[in-house]
Amino acid sequence: MIRFYGWATPNSQRVAIMLEELGVAYEAVGVNIRAREQFAPAILALNPYGKVPILEQPGRPPIFESGAILIHLAEAHGRFLPREEPARAAVMGWLMVALTSLGPFTGQAHHWTALAPETPEAARRHTVALVERVYRLLDGRLGEAPYLAGADYTIADIAAWPWVAKHGWAAMRLADFPNLARWFAMVGDRPAVQRGMLVPKGAKLE
Repeated sequence: MIRFYGWATPNSQRVAIMLEELGVAYEAVGVNIRAREQFAPAILALNPYGKVPILEQPGRPPIFESGAILIHLAEAHGRFLPREEPARAAVMGWLMVALTSLGPFTGQAHHWTALAPETPEAARRHTVALVERVYRLLDGRLGEAPYLAGADYTIADIAAWPWVAKHGWAAMRLADFPNLARWFAMVGDRPAVQRGMLVPKGAKLE
């Protein structure tokens, strides 16, 4: 059986949503990052970087980094990532926006608005502005198509949705981005998304 190591973070929730969408059997193992459990020897043996999520499958090396896991699962199951071009390129492009901009910028904004011992105003303004730029990009794109990569729901949407769910971390109001808000509600209505956001059971991280 697949074993999924993660916590209540958007990067882990991406993977949980994907597993739920695929309907595959898996075991979820909670790794409490606030308690620094990601640096336990058993986790470092799976990912030397000491991060979750991690996907462990019988007879295969563990896979870490959420984007790599999403691509692997999509290709292994033939879902949520087209094989044909240019559709595949569109998914990969928007997936990278979620992986390299939306997630990191939102995390930085959360750090400089809520978590850092000191919260200099310049750092807060800079990181919030980066998130706003990405939101405007996504809102514009979603004014052209129902989903990020076009007509179909893909791993680009799966990667982005948990981070948009944290819009409060960057003081963003979805009402200011109507196309993004429409997409957020539509994707959030999917039962697999709702189930995936609750994995691992009992985890809570705000």
